[in-house]
Amino acid sequence: MKFNIKTALAIAFLGTCFAFTSTTNDGLDVTYGVSSSDPVAIELDLNSDFTFTYHDHSLKDNKVNVSGTYTLENNRVRLVADQGQPDFHDNWKIVEDGQAAKSRKGLTFYTLRKK
Repeated sequence: MKFNIKTALAIAFLGTCFAFTSTTNDGLDVTYGVSSSDPVAIELDLNSDFTFTYHDHSLKDNKVNVSGTYTLENNRVRLVADQGQPDFHDNWKIVEDGQAAKSRKGLTFYTLRKK
């Protein structure tokens, strides 16, 4: 009787081990930005095919328009721009259940809200 219980437990354990498969990491399909009433136009578009566009028009003489690909791991987004792009906020943390994105570069802190 003990042998049957041990065998059944071993089969159940092995079955649960194989039941959990690795999930594919789907990209986000969301746009983050500042309020439409804010004169500073900052917008981050993340697409489900792991591409992005980023617009920062906070400085009139130094407008930033960047596109490229991104990686997503543990609610952290790393933006990788196409070649020849200017310096920009390329590390973001998705917070508040996906409702906001936060970034810090030097002494500049950004919080963008989901549109």
